[in-house]
Amino acid sequence: MIIPKGFLFSGINCGLKENKLDLGLIYCEKPVEVVGFFTTNKNVSYSVTVSKNNIKNPIKAVLANSGNANCFSHKEGLKDTEKITAELAKLLKVNQKNILIASTGIIGKKMPKEKLISSFPKLINAIENSPDNFAKSIMTTDTVKKIAYAKINLSEKGHILGFAKGAGMISPNMATMLGFILTDVSLPKQILKKIAYDAIDESFNSITVDGCMSTNDTVFVLSSGRVKTKHAVEIKLFSQKLKEVCLSLATMMVRDGEGATKFIKISIKGAKTKEEASKAGFCIANSNLFKCAIYGANPNWGRIIAAIGHAGIAVKEGIPITMSDLTKKDITIDVDLKRGKFSQTIYTSDLTPEYVKINAEYS
Repeated sequence: MIIPKGFLFSGINCGLKENKLDLGLIYCEKPVEVVGFFTTNKNVSYSVTVSKNNIKNPIKAVLANSGNANCFSHKEGLKDTEKITAELAKLLKVNQKNILIASTGIIGKKMPKEKLISSFPKLINAIENSPDNFAKSIMTTDTVKKIAYAKINLSEKGHILGFAKGAGMISPNMATMLGFILTDVSLPKQILKKIAYDAIDESFNSITVDGCMSTNDTVFVLSSGRVKTKHAVEIKLFSQKLKEVCLSLATMMVRDGEGATKFIKISIKGAKTKEEASKAGFCIANSNLFKCAIYGANPNWGRIIAAIGHAGIAVKEGIPITMSDLTKKDITIDVDLKRGKFSQTIYTSDLTPEYVKINAEYS
């Protein structure tokens, strides 16, 4: 794995969690272009609000914390978040508008801003070429750090490096997940945004663990622009590699789903539209009855028929539904709606007693 040119990292403990890394930094050697995608939840964290305002500017650093969602905690929450980013900007000798912030953790707890601010010198002094501590610093109920990498054979070697966190509260439309994708490949911002949107649609927006949408979901795609693309073939290759990195991170989240014992790939075909295929796939994937059946290795295809009907899709008797061996960890479900030519793949996990235990005790 080679780090994309222009990026450095840091991860420390600032006291949000006991004895675990909880504050991370992506440091850009020079200001970079960033495109971002955020939760569609109507009640968002203060971090999302600040980053939405700042992302139109060249970015010098991305601050990330775990252990506190920085959301719906007190009336001064937005002002406190702006203070946090302003203090970091001051130390980095840039403007507050050149800083992005992402948070994950428990909603409704006031962010102890002084813990973060007083830790900034330590965070900056810990900047290094290795991304390992940053990847650990964004974990909450994750059991493993999530990193994906791709090399791109352009006229000059390009690189994509991605990080993600997420194990529960994962649902489509920016599945609680955070994603940070770094590249040294240079693209016009509008082209990068379109390519990134397509990659996210086939990855982070095609997974679900529990159907619950977070207030904090964020994906940033940062380009240092060190490696130039010269023609359409190179742009197409970059797009392909970005999709691979995003899908790798997204499926890591499903495999690490809270309490999960099965990874389930649901392939829908024969839909009238792509939207219909997606709706059918998600209605199956988010059905608690279906997820419990898979946990129990019970091939109850009636759960699938009921979920498709719940999606508002009428199908004929005897549509093809095939399942792989449900006693295995990796499960494939293939459904042909026999209504058209469109298809979609959705990824999910089973629903287990451990998921209930984790979330009953999460506070």
